[in-house]
Amino acid sequence: MLTLMVMRWNQQKFNNLATALTRRYQKTTKALQSQLQNLESMKVELAVTESQLEDWVNDVKDWADAITTTTNDVDALANRIEVLVASVKRRSQRLYKDTDGSKGRARIRRKIREEKGILTSLVETYNRMVPNTETLCLETILSGETAWPWQLPHSDSVDLRTKRKAFDIIMSVRRLQEEQKILVAEMDHHWKYLSTRAETLRELSCLFASETLQSSLCGLSEEGLKGLQSIIHKKQRKIRDMRVQARDCYLQVLSGAENTNFLNKPSADDYDSDFEISDDEL
Repeated sequence: MLTLMVMRWNQQKFNNLATALTRRYQKTTKALQSQLQNLESMKVELAVTESQLEDWVNDVKDWADAITTTTNDVDALANRIEVLVASVKRRSQRLYKDTDGSKGRARIRRKIREEKGILTSLVETYNRMVPNTETLCLETILSGETAWPWQLPHSDSVDLRTKRKAFDIIMSVRRLQEEQKILVAEMDHHWKYLSTRAETLRELSCLFASETLQSSLCGLSEEGLKGLQSIIHKKQRKIRDMRVQARDCYLQVLSGAENTNFLNKPSADDYDSDFEISDDEL
C-alpha cells in the first residue's frame, strides 16, 4: 500500500512539475525584485556606489574570517558575541516572515534557543574579563539596535552594522539570481525530457503500425495489436497535453532569448497527430 501511495505521489509530482516550477520562479522573481528595490534604496540613502558596496562585502567577509572561537581573547569574544546577537535577531525576524509552516518555525526556535545558550555563556565570560564599566547585559543587547564599541581594524567611518545590512541584501540578491538560473535549467531539463518521450512514443507508434512488424507478431492477435496501439496513442496524447501545458507555463514567466531558446516551437505533428486517432481505437 505504501508503495502504491509513493508511486501515486511521484506521478502527481511529475504531472504538476511545470506548474510547480512556474510558481517557484514567480515567487523567486518577486523576492528578487523586492531585494533589488531595497538595495537601490540603500544606495540612495547612503549615497554609495557599487564599488563601495563591494568593498563593504569584502570587509564583512574579512571580519567573519578573522573571528575565532577562542574565549581567552577579549576581542575574539566580542566578535563572537556580536555574530550571535545578529544571528538571533535575524532568525527572530524570519520566524513569521519567511516561514509558512509550523515545522519551519520550530526549527528556527530551536536554533534561537541554542544560540542564546551559547551567547549567555560568552557574555558571562566576557564580563569577567573586562572592567565593570564595559560589561554587557544580555537583555539589552538583544532588545534593540546595539551600537557596538568595537569596529573593524582599519575600518572607515561606516559602522559594521550598516555594512552587514548591505552584505545581507547583496547576498540575498545573489542567492535569488542563482536560484532563478537553477529553475530555468530545471525547466529546460523538463522540456527536453517531454520532447524525448514524445519522440520515442512517435517512433514506437510508427513501428507498430508497419506491416512488416504486424506480420512478424505471430503470437499477438489483431485485437491485441489494436489494444497495444491504443495504449501508445493514449500515452502520446498525454505527453502532448503535458508539453502544451509546460510550454504555456514557461512562456508565461520567462522572457528573453537566453531563457526561452529551449522552447523551440513544436511541430504540427506534436499537436495534431493524436487527433487522427479515432474514438473507436481508444
